[in-house]
Amino acid sequence: MSFPRDIRALATARLVSEMGDELALIALLFRLKDSGPLAVSALLATFAATRILLAPVSGAIVDRFATRRLIVTVSCAQFIVTILLAFADGLSLYFFVFVLAIGGSIVGPTWQSYVASVVPSERLSNTYAFIQSFRSVAIVCGAGLGGFLVDAFGSRNALIINAFTFLFVALVGATLRSERVPADRARGRGELVQGFLVLFKKPVLRWSLVLLASFNMSAGVIEVMGVFLVTDDLGGSARDYGFVVGSLGVSMVATGAILSRINTTARDTSLLMFSALASASGMVVYGLAPNVATAMVAFLINGAGLTGLHVFGTPIVVRNTQEHERGRVFAATSSVTTAGILMATGVAGAIGTTFPARHVIVGSALLCVVGALAGGTSIRRSDSGARLN
Repeated sequence: MSFPRDIRALATARLVSEMGDELALIALLFRLKDSGPLAVSALLATFAATRILLAPVSGAIVDRFATRRLIVTVSCAQFIVTILLAFADGLSLYFFVFVLAIGGSIVGPTWQSYVASVVPSERLSNTYAFIQSFRSVAIVCGAGLGGFLVDAFGSRNALIINAFTFLFVALVGATLRSERVPADRARGRGELVQGFLVLFKKPVLRWSLVLLASFNMSAGVIEVMGVFLVTDDLGGSARDYGFVVGSLGVSMVATGAILSRINTTARDTSLLMFSALASASGMVVYGLAPNVATAMVAFLINGAGLTGLHVFGTPIVVRNTQEHERGRVFAATSSVTTAGILMATGVAGAIGTTFPARHVIVGSALLCVVGALAGGTSIRRSDSGARLN
């Protein structure tokens, strides 16, 4: 199945952008690690809190401006900020991280809204799968490339290298042939919360949000406790942990590539529920794994399910929203799910001091199974749209 030139360019831009994000994160972690865990936690919290708090504003910006202008302007600004960040220390470092994260909170919903506006509804699932396969490569390659660049050139030079990924994204944005031009709508204070109002007004969107948030919260728990499971309970090394995480990325790349090339006759709501159960089952197997090999298999299952969640869940959101409000809806969705991750990482850290890593992971995975069943069933019942596949 072939995809338009703009979609291929967008997929490449997302790959470069997210690899750059991985690189920047590793460079900043190594810059701050000598300052202790509190400094690292503050860094991660700054990234997450920016997306959560600024969702109403960033979503309104996405729905006000044409895609090309917005991508070029924001990406060029991020290039400048990243250069300044490379030379920043102390509180100024956190300030530039905050400003950089503002750009990320705008660019993400911009791309999502753009795809929904230029791709026919019957091809949305395939298109999102195609883009997701590119984005998943960042999981496989981004961290490794980031570690290599930090080791070879230092964190400051690695950040400077990362800055040029924003220029690449700006170039892609400037050369888009299609355009999303927002409708001229009345503006006011209400538009800032429109995305949240839409999410909570429609049952299918509410349950989609519950489903995504529950999985992101479980992912947050696994991110915190996984390293202890692999090294302490399974007797694995840092390299083994890298293999386990890498298997997740490999699975997501492969699943995205497969789903981008096939058409199914099943309802996307049914496929979403199946994906949710597959991902949750992989988490349970991961928590119960007796060895590293089984943990890798568990993450292969989990990765396939997670890819399906994005591929089949996003078209459902698109189908149940209007074009002029999608930027705000996508920004609001990102805000709520990111809040779930932030809360889960804090809870996991607290619970993990009392209970074994295996118990915490299995408990969170079982809750995810319940969320998959409840959310998936409710989405199927409340979705009023036509089939996409």
